[in-house]
Amino acid sequence: QARPPRPFAPHRGPNDLGPRLVLFDAEKSWVIGAEETTRKWDYLELRPILDQEKTLGYLGLVPHEELQYARDRNFVKKQTDLFAFIAIFMVALSTLLSYPVTIHLLRPINALTKGTRKLIAGHFTTRIPVTTMDELGRLSDDFNILAMTLDKNEQNRRQWVADISHELRTPLAILRGEIEAIQDGIRKPGAKTIEALHGEIMHLERMVSDLYELSMSDIGALNYKMVDVNLKGILEGTVEQFKQRLDPEKISIQLDVSGAGPYSVLADPDRLQQLFINLLENSTRYTDAPGEITVTLHTAQEKIRISFEDSPPCVLPDQLPQLFDRLYRVEGSRNRSTGGAGLGLAICKNIVEGHQGTIAAENSLLGGLLITIEIPKNV
Repeated sequence: QARPPRPFAPHRGPNDLGPRLVLFDAEKSWVIGAEETTRKWDYLELRPILDQEKTLGYLGLVPHEELQYARDRNFVKKQTDLFAFIAIFMVALSTLLSYPVTIHLLRPINALTKGTRKLIAGHFTTRIPVTTMDELGRLSDDFNILAMTLDKNEQNRRQWVADISHELRTPLAILRGEIEAIQDGIRKPGAKTIEALHGEIMHLERMVSDLYELSMSDIGALNYKMVDVNLKGILEGTVEQFKQRLDPEKISIQLDVSGAGPYSVLADPDRLQQLFINLLENSTRYTDAPGEITVTLHTAQEKIRISFEDSPPCVLPDQLPQLFDRLYRVEGSRNRSTGGAGLGLAICKNIVEGHQGTIAAENSLLGGLLITIEIPKNV
């Protein structure tokens, strides 16, 4: 029997093996297998068929044909060149299409970068155009809002510095003028002169104290000693002090307490008294004689409401929201004897907010100003 040959490898599978097998005799002459047109046996690997050390024939396997004809190789080359051209064309087309998209995305990003650098340099009037409605457009809009807020804060800071400088310069100029007049012998250091100097010093001291309290409130360093206090008692005591100071024929003060209470709140009694004094000082300063001031105290659900209402003159509606701004005065003049420094209501707002309350201003039925305060009850 013939010894079985070693398996041919590699091959693609048994299904395509039959047409590729070739059988030769002992002289390597073709017997059967493969098409005659593919007879190029020089490249075949032949395996001998042996029987007792005698070669009976040879078995060969025709490999998969390579491209042997020029037209086939030319076709493959053309296909390869075409695929390369298509790949290059697609890359170029993708670059051309992505370029405007990239520019569209980079333009607002570059504008944001330049705008941010200008803000860092202190140019708060910087604005960038909003050209899209996507996320970058919303980011640009937020940038403009931030720049506008910083610009407004910078203007307020400059106005604040200018106003403080003016307020401090006014009493100092008066003090200097009075002292120089005494030195030159124009005025004698009598009781009236000393009283005038003392009054200016008191104005200056009060304003510096107010500025200090506002600064402490801004940085959160204003201390409040919260205890359970009777708000009615503090208010009655403060009103009584003003009744003794004022002439009833010029300005009368009335206290109206409605309801049985209780009027217990968790608050700092000294700060509450300062709040009531500032509001009554403001009312007496801006109330023409003969006039009246009405203070009302009553409970409203879980809050206690205190109202300070005075007679003319009134405040224009567009000026009401600005009453609690620092250094704001309705009359627009710089005469401290008529308007003060414009810090009292700003301090009142800070005190009320420090007690978790609210304060608001509106025109009163008496023809003047109505200021309403609401402070939570101590449950």
